[in-house]
Amino acid sequence: MRKKLFKLLLIIVTILYIIIGALLFINIQVMEAPEIIIDIEVAEINPDEAVLHTKINIDNTNSFDILVKNLEIITTTPDGYEVSHVKLAGGKIPSNEKKTFIKDVNIAFAGHSPELLTSKITGDVGMNILFIQKTIPLNIGVVTSLEKVINDFAAPNIIATVDFNEVTTEEIKLSAIIEAYNPNSFEIYIEDITGEIITETGRKVGYIDVTGGILPPKDSLEINTTGWILLEAFNAEKIMFNINGIAGAKIAGFEKNLSFDIQTRLIVPDLEELILSKDKPVHLSIKANNKLTLKGLITVINLEVHNTYKIDLTIKDIICRLYTVADDDTHLLGENTIDEELIAESGQIGFASCEITIPFSKIFTINPSSDWLMVSVTARLTIKGIDPSIYVDIRGYTDIHIFR
Repeated sequence: MRKKLFKLLLIIVTILYIIIGALLFINIQVMEAPEIIIDIEVAEINPDEAVLHTKINIDNTNSFDILVKNLEIITTTPDGYEVSHVKLAGGKIPSNEKKTFIKDVNIAFAGHSPELLTSKITGDVGMNILFIQKTIPLNIGVVTSLEKVINDFAAPNIIATVDFNEVTTEEIKLSAIIEAYNPNSFEIYIEDITGEIITETGRKVGYIDVTGGILPPKDSLEINTTGWILLEAFNAEKIMFNINGIAGAKIAGFEKNLSFDIQTRLIVPDLEELILSKDKPVHLSIKANNKLTLKGLITVINLEVHNTYKIDLTIKDIICRLYTVADDDTHLLGENTIDEELIAESGQIGFASCEITIPFSKIFTINPSSDWLMVSVTARLTIKGIDPSIYVDIRGYTDIHIFR
């Protein structure tokens, strides 16, 4: 009797297992794959590596719990170079709930082109109910583009301030402050820089020695430097300051370079500011000697230039004039020109002279109220070898008693 009862119970349990198993099998067969959303973005870039922030959202739409395991992420460059291979801890996702798996992956490109990164995500999604197990493999590929980051690599913005310092016989010494701003979100460097000063015809007339450096992201670097410019540059209509070089970036072990060429017009100060010195002025003086002859009054005018500078000066377009002065009114008696240019070498004294003859017929027209004879010498003062000049007028007075 007991044996029959035991066999009956065994048959009942077996039937129940078959029925439950059949129901579970049917339920498992209709198990839906979870909804998976993957977000991979570049969170940080520095010269040595980049950080990929990986977020995997898994939504379990089934009426039973699922288990995510064996998650792996393999990221490669377009040429197949493997930049990372990491594993993520899985876990159970309750029925009709979501779970997020997050992983920050450090990657380095080791010189390989990183414009497009392919991340292959593999793993298993499964369930266990009683003695029944079902597993769905995951195999998903995600492409992350760094093309915009790399192609948007911009050259530095450069502003140059140039000061004219010491003037020598052939050139002017320069000092410059060059400010370079990095508009990129990553560190860059600048090198192989030349700072040429050219005219509108492309002729090189100067140079500024520029060194390179490292520019932090969204930050500036100030470079102090020196240079020179030829005096003949002042004969040009335009003087341009041309800075060119190489800007480079090391992005997680991948280097990208681009050349830059920045040209700006050089604002040259007035020649008067360069030549005239408050401490050491150029001494200009005139001396006049008058004598009566059978031809009339002969006035010999001597121009003397004491050059205290370290450069040679040129005095040109010299015109000597003789006036009478009566109550601040002037009356021209005569004039003469000096055709040759007067060269006053550095530290030396230069001389020039001219002679003005006033006939008696003109002397008799002098206003009796005239008090003085005024000698005037006008000229253009400049640096030897250049055209721009300063207009000067040197005057001297002598008593008019010679006519009385």
